Parts: sequence; structure tokens; C-alpha cells
Amino acid sequence: MRGLERRFEVGALLATLFLIFGLITAFVIFLVQVQGAATAYMAGQSQWSRAQLGSVFSLYRYLSHGNPDDLSGARELLDIPLGDMRARRAMDAEELDRQAAADGLLRGENYPDDIPGMIWLYRNFSNFPYLRDAADVWRESDEYILALVDLADRIEQAWHEGPPPAREYAMLLAELELINARNYELTTRFLQAFTDAGRALRQTLTLGSVFVITLFALMAALVGWRLILLIDQSRRRFQSIFEHAAVGMAEVDQRGHLINANTAMADILGYSRQELRGKSYQSLTLEEDVDIGLEQGRALLRGEEEAVTVEQRFRHKDGGIVWGRLTVSTINGKRGLPESMIAILEDVSESRRLSVELQYQAAHDALTDLINRRGFDRELAKALRTVRESHVVHSVCFIDMDQFKVVNDTCGHAAGDHMLIQVADLLKENLREGDVLARLGGDEFGLLLRNCDLNAATHVAEKLCHAMEALVFEWEGQTFSASCSIGVVPVERDMADINVILRSADLACYIAKEKGRNRVHVSNAQDEQLRHRRGQMEWVNRIRQALDDNRFFLEAQYIQALQTDEPVRYEVLLRMRDEHGESVPPGAFIPAAERFDIAYRLDRWVLEQVCRTLADHPQHRASLGACHVNLSGQSFDRPDFQQLVLDTLDYYGVPASSLCFEITETAAIRRIADATEFMAALSRKGCQFALDDFGAGLSSFAYLRRLPVEYLKVDGIFVRNILSDRTDMAMVKAITDVGQTMGKRIIAEFVESDDVATHLKRMGLDFGQGFGIHKPERWENLF
Repeated sequence: MRGLERRFEVGALLATLFLIFGLITAFVIFLVQVQGAATAYMAGQSQWSRAQLGSVFSLYRYLSHGNPDDLSGARELLDIPLGDMRARRAMDAEELDRQAAADGLLRGENYPDDIPGMIWLYRNFSNFPYLRDAADVWRESDEYILALVDLADRIEQAWHEGPPPAREYAMLLAELELINARNYELTTRFLQAFTDAGRALRQTLTLGSVFVITLFALMAALVGWRLILLIDQSRRRFQSIFEHAAVGMAEVDQRGHLINANTAMADILGYSRQELRGKSYQSLTLEEDVDIGLEQGRALLRGEEEAVTVEQRFRHKDGGIVWGRLTVSTINGKRGLPESMIAILEDVSESRRLSVELQYQAAHDALTDLINRRGFDRELAKALRTVRESHVVHSVCFIDMDQFKVVNDTCGHAAGDHMLIQVADLLKENLREGDVLARLGGDEFGLLLRNCDLNAATHVAEKLCHAMEALVFEWEGQTFSASCSIGVVPVERDMADINVILRSADLACYIAKEKGRNRVHVSNAQDEQLRHRRGQMEWVNRIRQALDDNRFFLEAQYIQALQTDEPVRYEVLLRMRDEHGESVPPGAFIPAAERFDIAYRLDRWVLEQVCRTLADHPQHRASLGACHVNLSGQSFDRPDFQQLVLDTLDYYGVPASSLCFEITETAAIRRIADATEFMAALSRKGCQFALDDFGAGLSSFAYLRRLPVEYLKVDGIFVRNILSDRTDMAMVKAITDVGQTMGKRIIAEFVESDDVATHLKRMGLDFGQGFGIHKPERWENLF
């Protein structure tokens, strides 16, 4: 019986030993597979990172030059992270699509033999600590990879009609930099997560190995040969991964000497593997960078840090410099203290070069190689700071080429670009070494004259004006002269910011153009003209704010028929309330709106309000002869305004014949071709037109035949004193006779009394308008 029990105990013991052995063996194999798959993911991440960086650089080149090969290259490189994304989504699915996952990883240029292990690791352990962090970062990168794909499409669209405008170029470049920076951050986080996972796995493997060695002593006779075989297989597999990893890997002792290095490490540094063995970390590092991460490294050896990642420069064998991202983690011994270290080195020289190039391009103009607005703002901010901190004196010039549009319109943008390059070179030749010249956009240049007072800056500006005037630009047999207008302002310590400086210089340049172009205007705090222009610019901001706050309203003034009874006709008049609800005279804001190209926004507002109101009052509209609406010259000069009028009429269902647009004679003659086309197109739809302030121009009758107008509004300067001034009476009579002979109906403005109205009626004018007939009132009161 005892023998049977003994045999049973022996059998149970053997069974237990074999079970323990089997569990330990399975555990070791599991760790090796996890380690191998994790290393494969790190190698794949390197491919992902290089592809992403390469695509960013190719997109930048395409954005700058429009070469289709760069766009094709970017999309080819983007296919690598897109393949990885497709694989991860297949592995994230509730039911694994193994073939799709494998195809995606292969498309991501991962080593084919590693793909099954990568799928197995992600599918089964992506929710585990460390690996979960890496998976989350991987998922987070989808947004920015897809953003790169979308940005590539938008850059291609931007180049569809030629080089994108400077503003659009700057916005696309800024977006490209932002996506690249975010992907760089995600790459670092992904690498750190897998480094942490690798370290944890190595520590677990070390503890498991100690346990296995103890069991070896107990089971040497039974399972020794099997365990040795598994360990050997594990070593060969790990060595294979170590040898074929795309990133540099090396084992380093506590003194910083390389014990072993893989082929990738040798290729990055230009040495053979044999030459690297025994070399110290210090000997491979540039002297200036030896101290980078030194304290972190000491903390790593003391066991206070688990891993360290730094970017620094390494010496290549041929004497060159290699920028590398170095991640070091420790391999702990039995007592938990570091015995050696694993160093992973990734060559980031290309990404560094791209980053430097992107930074340069972000601050420089691609055409002239001058600094751009962003770079000029930085230099201007430095100059303002030095003025506030010391007694130095700086000046700023705003340079705008005169009639540059003529070259573009006559010979095309290629000619304009060549002329800008010549102008930039000419300006640089006439400046001191320390002066800062920038292209701010289009044909505008900024100039910072350091340590230069206003008198000296004036001489420099005049010198530049003369040099520009002497420039003769030739293009395909055509010759163009050049000139520029320059505004000069001092950099003063009480200026709020650089925007105040640039705005003052811009206004000074504007004044120079107003005075006849090809001249210099010097401005300072006592400049009355500058204060006047600044006041007008402030009105622009107030107008925009009033539009946003809906503080505009409409009044109306009747236009009375003098000869016959006709349906009611009136002119709507734009009015504005200030921030306190008080009415603002139109003479205060209309000139500023027209001068600074915002009048068309007011015209759009008036058109919208008129059509909406007429649509809401159909009975009033049916009894209406016409509602007269004023238009600025800016509106019919805009190619989209004509269609806007038609679309607005259609949307509200208002007949075109209900509107009579009034355009000043001066604006119509200044833009005779645009005005004629605009009037003709809307007249065909049924709109009416009146020529406002007629007679104020010098060539009124000469142009009248070309303009398809139904009404002439005699300028009020001839009407106001018609009873006492024989010249005014003769002028009104001449306009009436010629106008009616040409089939036009005549409207007199500024009719301020019954006597004037009666006299105009006897003279045969068709309509009268003025305070003597009707004082303007809120439009809604007329319904």
C-alpha cells in the first residue's frame, strides 16, 4: 500500500513538475513573442515617422513651387501611415479582419515576418498598461494624418489657378507646421510608451529567468534540455530582431562604453560594428552636447529614472554631424540595480533639417528671399523694445510701388514677379548692412532703419525713391518705368505696439500717394494729415462694428413729379446710430467708407434691407413708381455684385422695375467700362438707373451717350440758387434740354422752396427733390 502511495506521490510530483515546467516555458515564450512584436512596432514607428516627415517636406516644396512631382511624392509617403491606420482599424474591429490587418501593415512597410506577431500583440494586449498608451497615441495620430491628406488636396486646389496668394500661402504653411509639430509630439509619446513597455518586459523577463534557473536545479534531469532549447531559441529570435531593427540599438555598460551594437547603429554613425565595440558615449558625442541629459543619465544609473530621451548631435566617422534622438533605459540585475543599459538611436537629421528649413521659409518671402511680414514683425518688436529700454532711435519706412498693377495686367504675373525681384535687389543695394528690408505682401515693402533718426531716414527714403525712378524694367520687348511712394515714421517709446508703427507708416505712404506718388511723406506725432487719416481709419472700425451691431437704418425722401401725376417715387437714405444711440450724419462716415473700400458692404446691407422690406409690403410695392437706391463706385466695380443684385431680387421676389439705382456721375465716368456693363446687364432685367450729381463733372455730355440711364439728377449746386444766379439757371436749362433730347428724364435736387419748385416746373424739369418738397423721415413711416 505504501509503495502504491509513494508511486502516486512521485507521479503527482512529476505531474506537478511537468505542469510548472510547461507554465514556465509558455510564459517565457510569451515574453519573447511580446518583446519581438514590441520591437517590430518600434521599427514600424520609425518607418511611420520618416514617411510623415518626408510627406510634410514634399508638401512644403509643393506649396512653395507647385511641382506635381512633390505632390505625388507626398501622397506616396502618406500611403505608409495610411496603411498602418487601416491595419489598426481592422485590428480594432469587433471581429478581426486578419487579411486587411496584414495588408495594411505590409503597406506600412513593416517586415513581413513580424506581421503575425504584431497582429497578435495588438489584438490581445493593446488594452494593457504601456501598450494601451501607445495604442491611444496611434489612434490619436489618425486625425493629423488625415489632416495631412486633406491639406494636400487643399494645397493642390490652391495651386489649381497658379501660385496661391500670400495670405493663403501663409495660412496653409502655418497649418502644415502645426500638423507636423503635433505628429512630432505623437511620435515622441509613441516611442516613449513602447520604450516603457520594452523596459517592463525586460524586467519581467529577468525575474522570470531567475525563477526558471531555480526550477532548473529541481528539474535539471527532467526538463533541462527543453529549457536550454527554449532559451537558445529566445536568444536567437531576440538577436535577429536586434540585428534587423530599423533603429540603432546598442547595449552600454555603466561606464558608458558600448558592449554591442546592431547594424543600424553602425550605419547611422558610419562605423563598423567591431569599431563601435568599446567606444565611449562621450567619444561619439559632439563636445558641446555631452552635458545634454547628463543629470538625467546619472539619475538613471541611480535607479531614480526608468528611461531618458534626449536629442543631440553625434560625430559621424567621416567628420560630419548626425542629429539623433537617443532613448536609454536600464537592464536591472538581481538586486534591482542597473547592470547595463539599452540605447535606441534614431537618426533625426532629416527632420531637423526640414524643421530649420520650414522655420526659415516661415519667416522669408519665397520670391525675393527677403524676410516676410512675420519676420518683420519680430524685428520691429525687438526695435520697439530697445527704444523703450534705451535711448536709441529707429525709423520705419513703408514702401509701395506705384502703378505695379500695370505690369501685371499688361505682361502677366511672371513679369510682375521678375520686376519685384529686381526692385528687392535694388532696395538692398542702397541700404546699410544692419537695416532690415522685408516684403510685406504684393508690391509692399517694409524697411527698419536701425539707429537712424527721422532726418537721416528721410534722406534714405529719398535716395530709394530716386534709385527706383532710375530703374527701367524690360520684358519681352516692352519697357516700364518704376517709381514708389514711401511713408516714413519714427519708432517711439510711447507707441502701444508694432501695429501702431506699421499703421502709421502705411498711412504716411497713403498720403504720399495722394500727393501724386513717387514721393516721400515723413510723419511724426504732430502730423495733422496723419491724424486725419487715422481718424478716418477709426471710422472704418466703427462702421464695421455698427454693421455687426445692426445700428444702421433707412430714411426716405419723396421725389415729386412736376409735370404729371405719377406713382410715388422716393430715395432711401442710409443713416447710422453711434454707440450711444445718437444719429450720425452721413457726411461723417460715408467718405471714410468710400476711401477705405468698405462702401460696398454698406451697399449690400441697403440692398438686402430694401428688398426684404418691399417683399414684406406687397401693397405698397404695387403702388410704387420706384425706390431709388444709391450705389458707390466700389460696388459695380466688384465682379460679384451684379449677380448679388439679381440673386437678392429673385430670393425676395421683388420685381427689378421696383428699383432705380443712383450712381454718381464722377464714379460712373471714372469706371466707364465697368459702369456701362453693370448698367446694361441690370437694365435688361428691368432695373432703372439715375446718374446722380449730374453736371459736376467736366465731360458730362461727352459720356452721357454711353451710359444706359433713364434719369439725370441735376447737381444741387446749380439748383439751390437758381432764382438768383443766371449762370445756374442757364446750366440747369442746358442739362434739361440736352437730357430730354436724349430721352432722359430730369430730376432736380436741393429744391428748398415752393418758388424753386414752381420755376423748375416752368422750365420743364420732370421731378423735384429736396427739403422744400419733403424732409427725410424714417422709411417705415411711408407705408
